[in-house]
Amino acid sequence: MADPQDRIPEPAETPDASAIRQRLLVVSPPASRPPHKEGRPATNLATVVGRFADLQHQVGDQLIALEDSVQQQGQQLADVSAQLPDMKERINWLIASYYEEDRKSQNMRERLARQEAGLATLAEAVRGLCETQAQWRQTLDQLLQVLGRAQSAPAAAPPRWPE
Repeated sequence: MADPQDRIPEPAETPDASAIRQRLLVVSPPASRPPHKEGRPATNLATVVGRFADLQHQVGDQLIALEDSVQQQGQQLADVSAQLPDMKERINWLIASYYEEDRKSQNMRERLARQEAGLATLAEAVRGLCETQAQWRQTLDQLLQVLGRAQSAPAAAPPRWPE
């Protein structure tokens, strides 16, 4: 094989054109040379160009897939962005609802506290009435006992008036 540094002589330098043709003839590899291995880098220009074209095709396919993915994600972002005002309105409504419910609950708790205080006062008054009623009952019972004793004792005959 020729050295890569070899230069083809100009026609003016070589008087014999047949010498130029001999240098350009393709020489086949010797038969003792081992067959082409898969792991060995390609030395054939057509194979290199073919592999480059395959790689370029693969990169192109990946770029198309990436562009499709970016476009799809952009569309999804646009859809989500379009929903944001509605979501914001719903969130504000929920906050207002919770605030209103909290106010109602606070008012209800205050009313319940006032009612509990009123019930406690009423219970205290009922307790006082029951105690007073028990005292009255006791007093009436004692009075009935006294009156009952008075009735059971023989009464002296009333004086008679002259007639």
